[in-house]
Amino acid sequence: MSVRLATVVLTMTAYPSIAAGALRTAGFPSCPGCAYFRTGPASVCSACADPELVRPGPDACVVCAQRLELNGSCPNELCRSPRRRIDKIHAIGYQAGPLRRAVNDYKYRGVRGLADVLGRILLTWLDEHMAADPPGLIVANPSFVGPGGQQFAHTEAVLTAAARADVDNRWPFDLAAITKTEPTLPSADGQAWSKRVSGSELRDALRILDPTRTKGQFVLVYDDVCTTGSQLDAVAGCLLDHGGAARVEGVVLARAPWRNSQNAQPSRKTAAKRAT
Repeated sequence: MSVRLATVVLTMTAYPSIAAGALRTAGFPSCPGCAYFRTGPASVCSACADPELVRPGPDACVVCAQRLELNGSCPNELCRSPRRRIDKIHAIGYQAGPLRRAVNDYKYRGVRGLADVLGRILLTWLDEHMAADPPGLIVANPSFVGPGGQQFAHTEAVLTAAARADVDNRWPFDLAAITKTEPTLPSADGQAWSKRVSGSELRDALRILDPTRTKGQFVLVYDDVCTTGSQLDAVAGCLLDHGGAARVEGVVLARAPWRNSQNAQPSRKTAAKRAT
């Protein structure tokens, strides 16, 4: 079976030996068929994936990155809640098209090697969007692997890949600052009310093992998908209350557009029009 080929043109990369020219890639998310699948670098993977991502635009909520209603309001009640603990949630893209396929292949279809590619995309996003206000610590929404839990530590694997691609050690990744001690209700594809229950249950399962690592820090929490933000808010509450963090924000690979929104499945063409 042939794979779709894409050409990525670079003027500079982290590796001078491939600094210029046209690089033949398999095309995101057909990454396992690509010569750069195992080694990268991040600049190649990000340049290949970028045209396939639907990025949040000016019609996105500044707090949770959900698409705004026509009247300019955000439909997510978390953004209006006086009990919200997380400052804001950044989104690298919307959960649509190739990015949705990539996340599903990675989490549910056994293509675990995609952690390397997703980690490189995250690393490039950090370089492009967080350099002016860098976090003191980058952690994962922690996984629990075991009976009733996840099959593998999927968020931690992406952070590990990002740290491995960060050859200059620019970003403070920490996989042990916060842990999950027991399984909780699955939140994937659940309705909003069940996601809020899952978030509350998650809060009771989280532990900060060494508060000196998080005390006074601006902590950025990574997750793969965000629908309501309740899980990220629960992690933020733990980091603030038990870890002494000064501020917590989140970043997700894929922001899920709500099904009842008229903008529920934005296309790349629609997103491009809105951005102009």
